[in-house]
Amino acid sequence: MKWLDEVCVIVSKKRYEDKGIKVGAVGTILMPEIRENKFYVGFCDENGKEIANLEIDIEDLKLLKSSNITNQDILEELPGKDPKWWCRVENGYILNLLNERKNSIPYKYN
Repeated sequence: MKWLDEVCVIVSKKRYEDKGIKVGAVGTILMPEIRENKFYVGFCDENGKEIANLEIDIEDLKLLKSSNITNQDILEELPGKDPKWWCRVENGYILNLLNERKNSIPYKYN
């Protein structure tokens, strides 16, 4: 998962539901960086009207459709254009653009 990918919420949490987001909600990752093991995701209704934009825990998301964004595109949008910022999830690992892993065990984000 990365910036501009289409994702689906797979876990119910009160803080999501308080914003109108339930299991099965589909959204788009709106920011290129991962902060505190969360992606900032935007959700719209079927008419394109914004429902909510909020941080969703990585483990609570499933990738539906990958964007064609490149690592260079992501780098341009990262704070300070720093390749050490965490920005992708691949095969259960949080990665930066140097392919360094944040988590040593796949899918264990906390």
